[in-house]
Amino acid sequence: MPAHERSTDALARPLRFGPGGRFELRPAEYRLLVDGQPATLGGRALDLLMALAARPSELHTKSALLDSVWAGLVVEEGNLRVQINALRRLLGEDAIATVPGRGYRFSAPLHPDPHPDPHAVPDATAPTLTPALAPAATPTHPPLFGRDADLAHLQHALRDGSGCVTLVGTPGVGKSSLARAAMARWPARSAWVDLAPLTQPGQVAGAIARALGGQLGAGDPAPQVLCLLPEGEALLLVLDNAEHLIAPCAEWVVHLRGAPSLQLLVTSQLPLAVDGERVLRLEPLHVAEGVEGPDAHEGALALLIHRIRAADSRFDVTPKSLPLLAALCRQLDGLPLALEMAAARVPLMGLQAVHDALAERFALLSRGRRDSAARHRSLLAALDWSYQLLEAPEQRLFRALGVFAGGFTLDLAVTLTSDEHVGRWDIVDGLATLVERSLVSVNGEDPPRYRLLETMRAYALGKLASPDPGAADGADEARSLRRRHAAAVLALIAGSDAQPLWLADMENVREAFLWAREHDLAAAAQLGARAARVMVFSVWRQEITDWMVSLQPAMQQAAGQALAAPTQALWWSMLGYLLGIRLHPQARPAARHAVALWRPLGNPTELQIAIANWIRAFIEPVGELRDELDEACAALREVSAGDDTPLTRLRVNGALAVAARLRYDTLALLACNEQELLAARELGLHAKAQAAENNICVSLVRLGRHAEAAVRAQALLQRVDADGGDGNGNLPWVLNVLVEALVGLGRLPEAAALVPRSLATGRRFGTSVAWLGILLLVAAQHRAEAAGRLAGHVRRQWTANGATLDPVELHCLAQATAAAEARLGAEATAALAAEGHALSDEAAAALAVGDAG
Repeated sequence: MPAHERSTDALARPLRFGPGGRFELRPAEYRLLVDGQPATLGGRALDLLMALAARPSELHTKSALLDSVWAGLVVEEGNLRVQINALRRLLGEDAIATVPGRGYRFSAPLHPDPHPDPHAVPDATAPTLTPALAPAATPTHPPLFGRDADLAHLQHALRDGSGCVTLVGTPGVGKSSLARAAMARWPARSAWVDLAPLTQPGQVAGAIARALGGQLGAGDPAPQVLCLLPEGEALLLVLDNAEHLIAPCAEWVVHLRGAPSLQLLVTSQLPLAVDGERVLRLEPLHVAEGVEGPDAHEGALALLIHRIRAADSRFDVTPKSLPLLAALCRQLDGLPLALEMAAARVPLMGLQAVHDALAERFALLSRGRRDSAARHRSLLAALDWSYQLLEAPEQRLFRALGVFAGGFTLDLAVTLTSDEHVGRWDIVDGLATLVERSLVSVNGEDPPRYRLLETMRAYALGKLASPDPGAADGADEARSLRRRHAAAVLALIAGSDAQPLWLADMENVREAFLWAREHDLAAAAQLGARAARVMVFSVWRQEITDWMVSLQPAMQQAAGQALAAPTQALWWSMLGYLLGIRLHPQARPAARHAVALWRPLGNPTELQIAIANWIRAFIEPVGELRDELDEACAALREVSAGDDTPLTRLRVNGALAVAARLRYDTLALLACNEQELLAARELGLHAKAQAAENNICVSLVRLGRHAEAAVRAQALLQRVDADGGDGNGNLPWVLNVLVEALVGLGRLPEAAALVPRSLATGRRFGTSVAWLGILLLVAAQHRAEAAGRLAGHVRRQWTANGATLDPVELHCLAQATAAAEARLGAEATAALAAEGHALSDEAAAALAVGDAG
């Protein structure tokens, strides 16, 4: 097929140009006349001339011309220069202008339509017109996905007749696609103006005139353009890609919107900011949390699957591929342009490889459709376009904001980027510009939180690592920002011992910690320890424990021992506490070392906390450990003497409750739990109060008071669900103690119904406490084979990494093993335990849930 038949820029009507109008281009006949005679011109040169003349006076980039004239072929740029020179030899040097470094522009003078309407009445004051605009035909475009509500909203806004609707959004979000869909559904006449190739404000008027079917003459362009508007007929005029010419576009909107029956639709990365403008912000496509639910396969996922199948009809969605597809959608922020480019890579690389390659997303996402605008043929080009429209201070702020993960507040942004040269209001204004230009998102909360989409953040970090030529040294800028980010985050979390309301900033804590672990051990130690103190009752506990453990080798070496003594003491204290929750054998030595570090520092509060953590780190005091436990309890009473504040009572009774449990003094344990609960309530510490209440339920179960334990545990579960639900760190223990209480009462179906949630919650929080109740349940139900296998699996899980079993765990394992042996005998039970030892976590969970059901 000839290139002129494929080109989206092909002329619809003959065009006369050049000195005296001696050249006439006739697209329908695929020929050029010179003084009325056919010119001798090669096919490529003629294709190139038609592409240039389709949009006179506008810039045509070299890549766009190569794609249009040599569609589907890989050719050198020299081929383009050869054809340009051939045209200039025929048409004259001035017919085609070169824009250095950018491309070419058709610059020959245009002449009136060579085939005018014989019934038209000439008007010396009006610009040259082509026949009246035809009704808009419905174009064939790729289907929209997840945009039904957006399209309906846009159509409603256009019908309202506000004069100007501006569709704004981040680069690649699909503004032009949505505008084309609205235009296709517009019931009257319409015209489309692509502003992207324009480089000068003065070109806007000519582009609008050509879209309306005319050319501008000499003089004021405003009345000439207004004369081109059809009288008495509704017209939708779309100005696409206005962000780089926002001021002249705003001026023309002011000129045009008063015209009767004219509706303007503008697509831009920022609003025009003119009176009467109605702004609609287009967000990325919806990405469901998982792959289940009524809306899981809509929006981003539907688009991605459709584009992959368009590239490879053999692609099939399977249960194995679906989670990968959903993960791709999440990592690409539901951004349509990025999804389309990822889809194009799947047939060659495979879905898993594309997913894994997203760490290099700008290299991966570099093959857009050939019929796309040049800036949309790679994700990097799309963002370069937006970045280059920013002023230098705005570019610097955008790069800096890339260090934030998961969002940030205005105060954090100011702390990170202000200095003696840049004040708070400079940051506020710069952030407003980035939000206005759709490079930063803002939620509707008060105070608001800001966020860079992951794609925008990756681009900002790339710019930070490799700044533009002439910019400040990127390595120094990046180091300085990372250090300031770590300091700002540490200051944020260091001021409270309770779980904060700013849980959303934990992703920033993670980002700061991971950087500090490689570059600043003191900051990493403080970040890990402070995060552990405030996030112990959240879903972050497991990850923070892993952070702390990862620092242990460095903290035991010279670098760690050289840190300030309070930093070392706090870190070892919190490591002992976290390892104690895991029942890890290194918990007690770590906590005891923290006590030794705090003793000479003259900080009784921290010493009290460290001793309490030391007591909590004991698993079973036998032999010398019993004496050490007595030593720890005596030290806690000594440091707390004369201090009867609620906070001290909370710490002391919490720790002494652990000692009472280890000594099998259940009555003393229950009394400490009750005092701990009262103190937590006095302090208004809901999470600690819930933990104390749960401990009371556990004590009641150990005392055989199952009915009382069940009532309190059920009421506690309702409160936990109302106070954070699945994100509440107490939930695994509350669910388990309720299972244990119900088993003790013989209400086995109710206990079994809780098993799936108990297991799922345990996985989320990184704890295996759910197996306590499950082992008792399978024993009570006399499910011998399940009991034998699960006993083997759980024993392996509980003794991983050298952990020692505590008495409660030993009791539950013994119950399950006895139930199996009673039915099957010791030899068969041992064989089942060996099978269970080899079970995966998923298989064991399926066995427990399946049998429970």
